[in-house]
Amino acid sequence: MNSAPGRICLVGEHNDWAGGAAIVVPLDRYVRVHARKAASLAATAVLDGKALSWRLGEEPGALLFVPAVAQVVSAAWGVTIQANVHIEGELPAGRGFSSSAAVCVALVRAFAELCGREVGVSEAAELAYRAEHDVCGIGCGRLDPLACAWATPLYLRFSGDEVDVEPLPAHLSLAVGSFRAPRDTAAILATLGRHHRGEVAVRDWEGVRRVGAVRGALDGFCEQARHAKEALLSGDTRALGASMDVCQDIYEEELIPAFAELRAPGLVRAVRALRKAGALGAKFSGAGGDASVIGLYAPDDPAVAGGVAALDALGIDAFAMDVWCSV
Repeated sequence: MNSAPGRICLVGEHNDWAGGAAIVVPLDRYVRVHARKAASLAATAVLDGKALSWRLGEEPGALLFVPAVAQVVSAAWGVTIQANVHIEGELPAGRGFSSSAAVCVALVRAFAELCGREVGVSEAAELAYRAEHDVCGIGCGRLDPLACAWATPLYLRFSGDEVDVEPLPAHLSLAVGSFRAPRDTAAILATLGRHHRGEVAVRDWEGVRRVGAVRGALDGFCEQARHAKEALLSGDTRALGASMDVCQDIYEEELIPAFAELRAPGLVRAVRALRKAGALGAKFSGAGGDASVIGLYAPDDPAVAGGVAALDALGIDAFAMDVWCSV
């Protein structure tokens, strides 16, 4: 069975499609895909505790990535994908953990195995991106599929379609929380993308202000990603936490006042609770909104359990995880 993990964005959200830098680490939750040859393409899945099924000729609904990935790899490899696919996922959808990218990466790997092909991390990430962005029309960038395909801490630098990928050492603990209702990722991406491109009416001064808010916020996230990289390289967990806090402050001070789609009272309460529970830094992760939240702790710090308890008390599904990677 082929798999791909979800991801956490420590610093640098939205800088893939906007251009800039980001730091990601793998989540210890996975999507797993098994594929076997069949007369046509069909899929079953258990995602978020729900059983789903689809066969060729039907509307795919939540399983839209199956025909999308099949279309992309068929075009790239000159094959026709005919398979029964089964997907199992531990990642809640729409919570900022890149569940869709993980599904697409795992599907690429399953189809490669079916075709007897070797597929590297860069190819898997690119094909997953094309399926999600080009075929499904989701306004995402390449950060998520790269993070899910590499499954290791990364410093990513984006310039147009070019990406520099640098593995990083990371020794840290996280308290991770996901809200119980998904937020509208597509609406957030569409709104931020439109304003980042400056698509507002002439003399729409409020729109111009929002353009400045988005561009300034994403520039700030990029700057903090550079600081966070140096913190990870030097093993300075407190400096990493400070960069995370700056990103959260930018989110609250620049983006929340400008965009209704990003208002997140639950997130703000969760961040305050994590900081009170000893987190060295706490922020949103993913597109934004009441979706996911992370609190940073030093490696092996027992205080991380207090961060998890603080999130549980707010009705947020929470767990602790360690990130240990040497380069």
